[in-house]
Amino acid sequence: MKIGEQLKKQRELNHWSQQNLADQLHISRQSISKWEQGTALPSFANVVAISDLFNITLDELIRGDEKLMCNLKENQTFTPVEKIVWLSIGIAITVFAVLFSFEADFNQIAPWLQGIGTLFLIALLFSLDWQKINQALSKKAIILAIVAGVLLLIPYLNDTIISFFKGLSNGYHAGWF
Repeated sequence: MKIGEQLKKQRELNHWSQQNLADQLHISRQSISKWEQGTALPSFANVVAISDLFNITLDELIRGDEKLMCNLKENQTFTPVEKIVWLSIGIAITVFAVLFSFEADFNQIAPWLQGIGTLFLIALLFSLDWQKINQALSKKAIILAIVAGVLLLIPYLNDTIISFFKGLSNGYHAGWF
């Protein structure tokens, strides 16, 4: 059975309109219509989302749709998150190697890199579509993000608070207060 037929069947079993399904997948109703008519194919991410939404296996959803299978194989590229991770690791290793080869003092460079990195992180956080992210996060992902955030923030807070109190202490001893 082709994915469009399977999609329509599952949608009707759940008594959903094309608009209801589109809203669940955060896409347009026209996309659902094109998929069901066979004039367009969903992306792999949408196929997985449909599988999860209807609680059916990927095999049940796409078995027999050779056109979709070929399309998915042809479009195997890095996702934006994979690009971010792999490019970040590659560039960081390259920059580290260059700085290391020039015998750079990492104690002097690290605060600048962390400060600039923090600014870019803040800019990234303001550029994200939080509504879609909130809908996509599972409980497990939320817990993992909290643990990662805590583990990354503790050393930063330690450095910041220690520096603040050292500055106060130095100011007190210098007679500023």
